[in-house]
Amino acid sequence: MRFRTSLCLATLFVVCFTIAAWSQPLPAQLAGDNLEPTPDNQSLSGQIASVGDAEFSVQVKKDKDVNTVQFLVDGQTKVEGKLAVGAEVTVEYRSQEGRNIAVRVIVTPASGMNLY
Repeated sequence: MRFRTSLCLATLFVVCFTIAAWSQPLPAQLAGDNLEPTPDNQSLSGQIASVGDAEFSVQVKKDKDVNTVQFLVDGQTKVEGKLAVGAEVTVEYRSQEGRNIAVRVIVTPASGMNLY
């Protein structure tokens, strides 16, 4: 009888400690608690003015003004088409530390033909 009672109490303690260990909150990194808000993506269209190794620039016409905007390309940038000077492009980008980082780039060839 004593053995049976001891075994039941030991099992109860093990179950209680197991539940207590599993009930601890997840670390902030795993729980998705990010204190820094993610910036909203922006978009613009224009003509490619220059292409570099990890960057390109787009001429944007607004009314009669022509502005040149530079974009950086990183490993997460999705490019649809080939970046070439003179091609029409639509760029979805985010601003980070004063730089425009391209998120998605859709290129239309300069001839006006659509690849789709």
